[in-house]
Amino acid sequence: MRVILDTNVVVSGVFFGGVPGRILSAWSAGKLVLVLSPAILEEYRRVGHELERMHLEVGATFEPVLTLIAMHAMIVDAPPLAAPVSDDRCSR
Repeated sequence: MRVILDTNVVVSGVFFGGVPGRILSAWSAGKLVLVLSPAILEEYRRVGHELERMHLEVGATFEPVLTLIAMHAMIVDAPPLAAPVSDDRCSR
């Protein structure tokens, strides 16, 4: 199964575990394929580093996970959308 994970799922899984952590574990075990674009990877990096500053006690764990994601995920070149696909004002 191929999945695209929202940034919140990735960083929550790395920093806090829970269901997002189980999703990352499933990916690590080869039960799913993580698909992302360079822009999504950059968003993971940006948000992850922001959380590192807020949670210094776990900051050293994010970069190795991000490196693994970059090495083992399916990276696709996704062109930008011409128009928003959601009415969510937070995503604008």
